[in-house]
Amino acid sequence: MSDADRKKPEIPFTPPEKNGVSANRIEQELRESEEKYRTLTENITLGIFRSSPSPKGRFIEVNSAFVSMLGYADKQELFNVAVARIYQDQQERVRFSEKIAQTGSVKNEELHLKKKDGTPIIVSVTAIAVRQKDGGILCYDGIVEDISERKKAEEEFRVQKVYLERLFNSAPEAIVLHDIDDRVVNVNAEFTRMFGYSREEAIGKYINDLVASDRFLDEAGMLSQKVTHGQRVEADSQRKRKDGTVVDVWILGAPIMHDGEQIGVYAIYRDITERRKAEEARIRSKEEARMARKIQMNFLPKCNPVISGYDIAGRSIPASNVGGDYYDFIFLDDHRLAIGLGDVSGHGLPAALVMANLQATIRGQALFDADPATALGRANKLLFQSISAQIFVSLFYGILDTRTHTLTYANAGQEVPVLFSNGSEPLSLKTRGMALGMIEDVVYENEEIPISPGDRLLICSDGIREAMNARKEELGEEQIRAIVQHGGDLSADALTLHIMDAVKAHFAGAPQNDDMTAVVLLREEDN
Repeated sequence: MSDADRKKPEIPFTPPEKNGVSANRIEQELRESEEKYRTLTENITLGIFRSSPSPKGRFIEVNSAFVSMLGYADKQELFNVAVARIYQDQQERVRFSEKIAQTGSVKNEELHLKKKDGTPIIVSVTAIAVRQKDGGILCYDGIVEDISERKKAEEEFRVQKVYLERLFNSAPEAIVLHDIDDRVVNVNAEFTRMFGYSREEAIGKYINDLVASDRFLDEAGMLSQKVTHGQRVEADSQRKRKDGTVVDVWILGAPIMHDGEQIGVYAIYRDITERRKAEEARIRSKEEARMARKIQMNFLPKCNPVISGYDIAGRSIPASNVGGDYYDFIFLDDHRLAIGLGDVSGHGLPAALVMANLQATIRGQALFDADPATALGRANKLLFQSISAQIFVSLFYGILDTRTHTLTYANAGQEVPVLFSNGSEPLSLKTRGMALGMIEDVVYENEEIPISPGDRLLICSDGIREAMNARKEELGEEQIRAIVQHGGDLSADALTLHIMDAVKAHFAGAPQNDDMTAVVLLREEDN
């Protein structure tokens, strides 16, 4: 460091000698004053410096706080460093010098400096240019505050503010901030989309004047009253858009608290139009299912037929969504009983109505004393002409003759019945034709089988064979046969119950997705 740079500026002083004050005393007082100043600057936490005004600059005087701030060992080490070298960008030193030379001083000027080890710091500098009598700049005197942590906190706050603003404006629900007088302070983008008001149109207005229709004004006022007095509120309601149309909304309102004091309110509006539609559809579906179940159960036989030498029973368990299973017993005369078991495709009310149509059709054919094949042919034509092309009906129709102990049957796409005879393997009744209602003209075939003492005939819908557990495993035909054979000594009614219990056990908690219907025909043993 040159002597010129380090030399402190000298201010000429001529001690007065008046009023009995000696020059020595004045010098003593000046020395004491300078010592007090030096003590003050050394103990202050802010950095204090005096530097030369040259482009690179040299420090003339600094306090300990400034030395520590820049990470140097002592003042002497800092005196050996050009001022420009403590700047991250030495051009900033040039700009600083030009500014202070032009204005004479700077206040709270932010500068980007670096410590001895290169660590960047941000400082706030307040400084003046000390001038000579001729106007030339003698030195810069200044105070320095390290604001690195403050700037870091400000940047974190700025980032957080940007994040929250983006979160606010990208939220899928409409959000409104309003003061405790219910005036809008801010709205997000979804509020603008949902209600049609721009941010400028909404701010300063009473929220209920914007979105509450006359019908819901009292309700809105009550909610506002609660939330502006510290309560959290939640409700399903309706609110109006700018164009007057109405939207179904879920509303959440909650107080905004700060240091234990309520400073405002935030409200969230969620468009629940689709949810409302889904709820209404669910209610309609539930009501349709109730009506379908009522229709289905009303059309099923109220009791099992009583025939000498035979034990016959039927049982149907509808699924939760109600399918279109059907079974019926029709006495044709004293010694003949018609047995029908059908399944309408689809579920719910449409399937139940087709099932009712099917029963009326089959009973109508029974009045004409038609054989099973003829009855199915006529029923097919009638159903083809009266039901939707997307619906079809599978139906087993047989006539038991108790005089000849025979069963004559025809099958339109229904599950294959199984005949269990003593001492023989189960026999599948495989004569089968197309389901009803698919094409208009179909010819079905009759088959006649004997029913011997001890024989059991199982007729069931596909809901039993296709019953599926949680592992997606169907019950299957072999398992059904085993269930029936296991219940060999049971009555017809008990056997239908045994079958249903076995199917439920197979479900093991899985849902029943289809109706389950079974009819058992049992010829009693001769005494």
